[in-house]
Amino acid sequence: MRDNAGGVAAAVLHRLSLTTPVRHFVLFSSISGLTGSRWLAHYTATSGYLDALAYARRALGLPATTINWGLWKSLADSDGDAGQVSVGTGLVPMDDDVAIAALSSAMNPAAGPHSVVVDADWPLLAEAYRMRGSLRIVDDLLADSEGASVIPARDWSHLTSAQVRAELQSGLRAIVARELRIPEPELENDRPLAELGLNSLMAMAIRREAENLVGVEISTIMLFNHPTVSALADQLTKMVAPTTESGHDEIAALSASAGSTLDSLFDRIESSSVTAEEPA
Repeated sequence: MRDNAGGVAAAVLHRLSLTTPVRHFVLFSSISGLTGSRWLAHYTATSGYLDALAYARRALGLPATTINWGLWKSLADSDGDAGQVSVGTGLVPMDDDVAIAALSSAMNPAAGPHSVVVDADWPLLAEAYRMRGSLRIVDDLLADSEGASVIPARDWSHLTSAQVRAELQSGLRAIVARELRIPEPELENDRPLAELGLNSLMAMAIRREAENLVGVEISTIMLFNHPTVSALADQLTKMVAPTTESGHDEIAALSASAGSTLDSLFDRIESSSVTAEEPA
């Protein structure tokens, strides 16, 4: 309600300023207006409105500046839940003095109508929000990035597929139980993780730990496409141990067939050579 009131207040002030000119018309919005947020949808909607209002005023030749603020440290400290969610998605709390000092730069005419003042762990923020699609603000900032840290590879070749799956399922059970904060013995391998409280933040954490367990890069979406421990273990087993016993049998059969074909070809060559050497 407080954020809706902010949007209404901005609209009222805009109308009043049409008859009472002002030198500055400054709107404070949120970074969620650019990134979106499933937890702070009210901030997202109001911020989008405020940003649009600033551009509309500029189009009318009226003064307007909108600032998308990141997470202030004082807010993170006072609102534990919101702060934890924001930090978990890559936003880094800014010291209030630093944020306030940036205000003068944002209000400089050369800055344009729209400024963003935010501190973030950009790779983490990209990981959190790219789950829903591309994110222009992050894609542009990370365009020249060296990329994510290298995942340590693991050699599974000495294990059978069954052994790989057993080890992966055991490791996944420990990871999932820890992130969902439930006793591991109570974790059901075939129960959807969403029923146990899985959210996108937990999915990111599970994905990172699972990558270190498996030794290959995996996507967070995989957790939602394979929503149980058992299904995820099956999929990861296919990724790291794709060759099965039946695969060996198939290779052996192909080798035997190729050998038979070569023998037949050599026989035909020898037969042709003998025929060519016989006198006419």
